[in-house]
Amino acid sequence: MRLLLLPLLFASFLYSQNGILNVSWPILNIEHQKPSVPYPLILTNSIKNTKLPVYIPSSYVYDKQMIVVSDENFYTISFFIKNATIMIAGDRTFQETISNSDMELQRLLKTSSLEFIQEEGIMNIDFNRHGVNYTLSIECNNPREDKRCTEENFLYKIYNKLIIVGGKK
Repeated sequence: MRLLLLPLLFASFLYSQNGILNVSWPILNIEHQKPSVPYPLILTNSIKNTKLPVYIPSSYVYDKQMIVVSDENFYTISFFIKNATIMIAGDRTFQETISNSDMELQRLLKTSSLEFIQEEGIMNIDFNRHGVNYTLSIECNNPREDKRCTEENFLYKIYNKLIIVGGKK
């Protein structure tokens, strides 16, 4: 794991208990909470018990072919586009605790820039919002030649259009 990703993974560990990260729910504008057209049942039924803000790309919110896997503490949603798969995942669990007094960790927590990672033909962005760890990724059928998997621009545009579509406080 790259050194710059550590702040994203550890930032919310400092304020957690029992392996579950505490969520700082964003204040949402009521007008933006209710969609003008109901979301597909595959989405709403799958995330109704998920206890974290559920983000997905606004461009794909009405895709009835999405695949949703969720639990109360995590979710993964996949969208199939031409010759590629886009996935967004949120997770509020962790495996171990860390010390708040670690000076190296405190230095790393101050780093907050987005980092794109390209590994094994998949382009990823890992980020933390509201105390929850999220990953947005794209996997291409031809990862060496498909610019969506070799350049940051495509995934960055999707990242900028993430919206909250549910989650349970």
